[in-house]
Amino acid sequence: MSQAGGRDSQSIDSKLKNQMPAVGIDLGGTKLSAAVVVDCKVVSEPRTVPTPHGPQNIVGALIHLIRQFQAEYTLAGVGIATAGIVNVDTGDIIGSTGNLPGWAGTPLKSLIESKTMLPVLVDNDANAAAYGDTLALGLAHTKCVVGVTLGTGIGTGIVIDGKPYRGGNWGAGECGHMRISLDNKRLCTCGLFDCWEAYGAGRGLVATCKELLQGISAEQTPLAADVDNLHTRTIVAAAQQGDIIAQKALNIYHGHVAQGLANLAHVLNPNCFVLSGGMSKVVDFDLLREKFVDLTMEKSHEKVMIELSPLGDFAGIVGVAQCAIDAVLPKTASIR
Repeated sequence: MSQAGGRDSQSIDSKLKNQMPAVGIDLGGTKLSAAVVVDCKVVSEPRTVPTPHGPQNIVGALIHLIRQFQAEYTLAGVGIATAGIVNVDTGDIIGSTGNLPGWAGTPLKSLIESKTMLPVLVDNDANAAAYGDTLALGLAHTKCVVGVTLGTGIGTGIVIDGKPYRGGNWGAGECGHMRISLDNKRLCTCGLFDCWEAYGAGRGLVATCKELLQGISAEQTPLAADVDNLHTRTIVAAAQQGDIIAQKALNIYHGHVAQGLANLAHVLNPNCFVLSGGMSKVVDFDLLREKFVDLTMEKSHEKVMIELSPLGDFAGIVGVAQCAIDAVLPKTASIR
């Protein structure tokens, strides 16, 4: 084939790929969310169901969702973004989290393919979200994008040269478990001390506020009236109403988030950080950028963007659906 013919073939394949519908499914500890995606856009009404208990019931719920979409669309494939560590080549879950007990060891790809007769790609949820946001921001041709999901924990996904980076043993991107202190002060859910998510996730904000409330009475701040039941929503609302303790907690929280970003900037020197998740909605981006610059060497923060996810809750759905399409036409996976 001539060089020109090769380019024409790639162009046709790329156009076909961008018009192929795939189902993207975001599998979390509390809910399954799914939608049909075409060319990085959600084109169907999203569907959400509670996550059942146990691997067998989860697989059954996934198959039921996919069959609903199969009744309405001619699908090219299915992408499933799940918490845990995934062997993307085999589609097996090789490491799980406490949110999905017993999930490790599930051969998810083969189970779903055998029942739906569709090609299935399974990936980690943070990888999928980072890829979706990279495409949505038009950054697929940049060198490096890091997606950071700020929620109950911290999930991260790394996209290098327009492709998700999954590591030598599929465990890349567990940046929420970088250590940002040596004090052995906060125990993380992973069993280690002083991980980034113990400070920069939602529960990190709560822990910081509780520390500030030591020795503070309810007359000084209403937050002290029920310290054991503090929630991020309560702290954010109090800060908005002028509560000094809540405002200080949020300021410190921004410093904790910035510290993790600075560490990643020194290692990866990304073009862009994309923040998503429930806690990203309370981030003051001007304050975060200011603290990030203060913590980072000049060449590591120079020209680095820090953006809010344009896809929000749909980032994982869009990203994993597009990964599934990329797998159907792999030779055009990097052509956008």
